[in-house]
Amino acid sequence: MDERRHIVLAQFAIGEEEASEISAFYQIAKQNGSALTLAELLEATSMVATEADLEAAWRRNPTLSSRYSLELGLVFEKGERTVDPSSLAAAERQSVERSRRNLLLANELASLCVDERVKMIAVGGGNSYRRSGPRDDIDLFCVTAKDSLWIFMFRSLLLARLYSFGRRGSPPFCFSYVLDEGRAHADFRTSDDGLFARDALMAFVLHGRRFYQSLLTESPWMRRYFPVLYNRKSGGKGFFWTREEGVTGARPASRIANSFLYHTVGTYIRMKAYLLNGRFLRQGNLSSVFRAKVATDCCIYESNRYRRLREIYDDAPRRARGSKP
Repeated sequence: MDERRHIVLAQFAIGEEEASEISAFYQIAKQNGSALTLAELLEATSMVATEADLEAAWRRNPTLSSRYSLELGLVFEKGERTVDPSSLAAAERQSVERSRRNLLLANELASLCVDERVKMIAVGGGNSYRRSGPRDDIDLFCVTAKDSLWIFMFRSLLLARLYSFGRRGSPPFCFSYVLDEGRAHADFRTSDDGLFARDALMAFVLHGRRFYQSLLTESPWMRRYFPVLYNRKSGGKGFFWTREEGVTGARPASRIANSFLYHTVGTYIRMKAYLLNGRFLRQGNLSSVFRAKVATDCCIYESNRYRRLREIYDDAPRRARGSKP
């Protein structure tokens, strides 16, 4: 009898704080237009359990069982489901396969863009989460050596355009998060932002694994948000494709060339952002309207949808935000 009682007491359970955290992750997935899976919850939180344990505990938790249903490993909000689980599961598989193809395309482009100025090239956005919609861009997260960012941007934008000419119908590339190494080290050390941590840890590194891991090593604050992901990725057990690393070494004329291209290419990017935002506004697509932050050490695009995701993270329970008790 005592042994049976010990087994019951040792059952995995979901407390109300964990239930609130799960609800926050559901809202994040909903905002992204994707489904939430039990596997993703276990990866993103500090819960130590199997999917079967989580599902059993879910059904015992009155908050979760009354608000959500579980089918085929997917989470549904009761009363809001508009498609059957098997159709959604099939759509999810298509999304994963689309992301796989996009990662292959990104890897080919990265092989063209890499030179001695490049510290890291990774895929971000939905493709890094293995979720890609039919109209999604292939977002790239890149880090360059000092005084090289705009040289890299000029060359890579041209290469991306030429590469896409030969692959009609493939998604466009978007250099949506590009930093020089000084800015990258500073941002990773000081951000303390749950959404930043999630995106950084989910990045699919194509080039510069050691540099990427050095950024994570400088960012132990990420462990408070996503302990499982942080321990896996900072330990070198993530999804990496090996390629020869670049070496930092600014050429003598880099600073002058970089400054010139900042004013020219940077102006082009601002104008393109203005025109694209005008089109989104005319279409009523307010969530896609974005702000382009263009400076000598960065080129960052941040959409209204992304800012809404940050608000959800900020409003999440204390444990999900990583705050100390």
